[in-house]
Amino acid sequence: MTPTLLGRWQTRILLYIFIGLPVTFLFALYQSAWQWPPLYTQSIFYYPFLFLTLILVLGLLLDVVYIQIQRFHWDQDWPFAYQFFFSILEFFAVFYLMDYGILDYVYPLFPDGYIPFKAAACHFSFVFVPSFLALLGAIQIFMIRWRFKGGEFGRHAIR
Repeated sequence: MTPTLLGRWQTRILLYIFIGLPVTFLFALYQSAWQWPPLYTQSIFYYPFLFLTLILVLGLLLDVVYIQIQRFHWDQDWPFAYQFFFSILEFFAVFYLMDYGILDYVYPLFPDGYIPFKAAACHFSFVFVPSFLALLGAIQIFMIRWRFKGGEFGRHAIR
């Protein structure tokens, strides 16, 4: 796939909306012991969504850098192995930015912006694996021309 910047953004947001948010809702519901509405605190339900959104925002910002890195490849391609690797790096970047207190202003109610690594890694893996599988399979099956449009969904003409 040779994605355009707009195609990367559209694909990332599509996966966030259709896979990330529902899986995060189920994960947050699980963490609140399947209580709806959550009884003891809203933060246990709020922070998984905020954590996932921070990963999305960092990913959208880094997509600009990824497009520049992509220009150095001889075929200007971005293999799925790179997407796998850099998605994990985005997770660690957001987690350690929160862990070291750099994002404390985003988490004003959470002590020291700390989320346990086990919970964050579990949440990320529950979102990342279906998203990556959808990127490898479902999107390419149900949106046949997606690859040839640079990852863009609204573009009709092929370049």
